[in-house]
Amino acid sequence: MRILLTMTSVALLLTSVSYSADVTLKKNPHSVKVTIGDDVFAVFQFDENRRKPFVLPVTAPGGFELLEAAKASNEPGVAGRKAIIADENPTLKGGKADFKIGDEVEVGKIEGNWLEIPAHKLWIQRSDVAPFVSTVTRQINDNPTKGLDRKHPLYYDHPHHKGVWLSVDEINGIKFWNEDGRIQNQSIEIITATGNPAVMKTVNNWVDPDGKTLLKEDTLIAIYSNRLMTYDVTFCAPDQEVEILDTKEGMFGIRLPNSMREMIAGGPIINADGANGSKEAWGRTSRWVDYKGPIDGHVFGVTLLDHPKNPWKSRYHVRNYGLFSVNPFGAGAYTKGRDDQREPHRRVLKTDGEKLKFKYGLYVHGGETSKDDIEKAYKQFTTAK
Repeated sequence: MRILLTMTSVALLLTSVSYSADVTLKKNPHSVKVTIGDDVFAVFQFDENRRKPFVLPVTAPGGFELLEAAKASNEPGVAGRKAIIADENPTLKGGKADFKIGDEVEVGKIEGNWLEIPAHKLWIQRSDVAPFVSTVTRQINDNPTKGLDRKHPLYYDHPHHKGVWLSVDEINGIKFWNEDGRIQNQSIEIITATGNPAVMKTVNNWVDPDGKTLLKEDTLIAIYSNRLMTYDVTFCAPDQEVEILDTKEGMFGIRLPNSMREMIAGGPIINADGANGSKEAWGRTSRWVDYKGPIDGHVFGVTLLDHPKNPWKSRYHVRNYGLFSVNPFGAGAYTKGRDDQREPHRRVLKTDGEKLKFKYGLYVHGGETSKDDIEKAYKQFTTAK
């Protein structure tokens, strides 16, 4: 018999989630699904019809239990009993459907690890869906409703903000962040398919509008069972000298769902040095910045982490409307007219084998996570091999 969870028991669950389960990577033709135990954590998407790779959805802990306890709702912006298809070829029983990653479905009954999808008269495996109620990335909307107020639950802006992504403007004058250039995936290698961490490597070419590769990006990605994800990024210029100019639009970022926006929910947003709120944390250096907000009343958080061995300190592009990134290339743009004003950044990569390396982390957690807990995740991030 399934036990319905009260709000109190759900809150306790979110503070005591076990991290003993292994992380598993499943490679599909155009994606890599990441599960922790039976639960979807993230889906890396390499869709050739998009202008860059990205990770969507990404979930916080306790989502399946919250989905079990949730009630269906048609209210705009409410997750309710909705779930997101997270596999290119999900396991179904009782029927057939042409599901695609990112499709949204309404869940009926839940029996063990099977979820009923009444609209399609079938059942789907738990490990092939992400509960909306714990998804900390905004869904892509290719046909948003126009004219909505910025505070409306369905307001949609900045379509280039896709899940979790890596890009930056001003590469030989091309705005890759704005998707004026393309970042094309060349290969995906699963290094450790199951473990803690599970590890994969991606190779991407940053291509200008004429089809010339400006940057080659090799990124080693490790995913841990406590929902820490690390990116070891190496850039080189394979064919021609590349100039990277000063810009606030970069580099390792996430777009949070509308309900988690500081302008709606109030945060909190804090950094490791005592800043409180996006205005205080924006454009500052820090070991980490944490951004919290609710989904259907349940608070979750996302922390971005800057590695101490990076060639120089990065700054945080953290906004009250849900954009959150860490960027090494914007010292001048972030500090202009401030007490910590710096010279604009300029870096030239030569074709003689020169490499530029950075390491960043993203840590997804429940709302009760404390500053001490984040410091533990930061230590894990900085001491991991």
